[in-house]
Amino acid sequence: MVSTMKRIKNIALLLLSLLLIISCGPKDKFEWNAAWSAPKFYGNGGPFVEFFYQGKSIAGASANIGADPGWGTTSGGYARGDIFKPVPDSVFVKWICAIDGYRYEGGSKLPREMMVELFKNGWNSKGEKENYTQIIAGFAPGGNVAVWMSGQGNNKKIINFKAKNKGIWKESEEAEKVEKEILSSDKFINSEVNIYHYLHGVPYSAWEKGDKQYKYDLGFSSEEDYKYSITYYSKDGSVYFLDSTPYFLKWSNRFASYPKNPNPSHQLKLPVQMDLIWHSYDKESRWFEGSVVLPQNLQGTFEKGHYDRMIVTIPKDTGGDFVEGVVYFVNKQKQDQVMRFRLGRFNDEQKKLMSPKYTLPKGFVVPKWEGRIPLQKPTDLEYWQEE
Repeated sequence: MVSTMKRIKNIALLLLSLLLIISCGPKDKFEWNAAWSAPKFYGNGGPFVEFFYQGKSIAGASANIGADPGWGTTSGGYARGDIFKPVPDSVFVKWICAIDGYRYEGGSKLPREMMVELFKNGWNSKGEKENYTQIIAGFAPGGNVAVWMSGQGNNKKIINFKAKNKGIWKESEEAEKVEKEILSSDKFINSEVNIYHYLHGVPYSAWEKGDKQYKYDLGFSSEEDYKYSITYYSKDGSVYFLDSTPYFLKWSNRFASYPKNPNPSHQLKLPVQMDLIWHSYDKESRWFEGSVVLPQNLQGTFEKGHYDRMIVTIPKDTGGDFVEGVVYFVNKQKQDQVMRFRLGRFNDEQKKLMSPKYTLPKGFVVPKWEGRIPLQKPTDLEYWQEE
């Protein structure tokens, strides 16, 4: 009898201890990972993010080498933390900005209650519940930080804040010498990154105030049965990809049909540049490519016209060294031409495009460079411009 009572007492104490442990710990744990991000063409070095709950580190992510995967898109690196973790209540970040060479560091409280609800409820994808599985910290020029919850490519912005400028990052004399040689080389001056900076500047306001989203669809149409690929870059360095059947519109119905949207909510930012590839897939492949800079008043035009689609069209391959296309804004009542563009044919024997790679819109003005480190003007920038 005494032995039985003792056993019951031990079990009761064990249950009480378990209850105390549960009550002292966080009520909600979810399966999620930490990650980091940077705008396309505006990368960083040594990115580091750490999430906390009640003063204790619960997850983090970092990388020895920086990258520019696209704003809100994650990049590879080292991530740590348990599989199931409490929802954090604060975050700490640090990185070196590739644009201005400053080292940024800082932290912020997080809206934990809202994040718990998002983890519990997930998000709706065509009537099915999808879970959030990542918490991403994005690092942008000017010390601008954004934090998203993400799942299956769907991002929900949680907070923006500013990290403190800790001054210019100093490397060894040898490292600085090598960096100076690289930045002054013809290869870098005429690189895709430097040309993008020259054509678009550093859009600090896009990260400070946010790059506005609109409800519209993106599509492509042609009379030819050619393959295509389009990469859209928004002002804040977000990236959208279009290719294959879902976004293709039959030529006869190009202004009437609605293409598939790369974002399930149909909320997209407007592009400032598009990189296009268009080619046949027979034995004598005809390959065309180019980069199209969109008009600098695109946002005003879109808002004024109340459009719900942006359609890129290339009618036919006429057999020359380039093809011409047209970008349209469309709604149910009208289709208005935004701009014309050209793609150059790639000559496989000469290993070069037979027409300028870049297309500039009418009235284009090179923006003022606002980065701390002086910008070297490209010396080999060839372009075709609308008259």
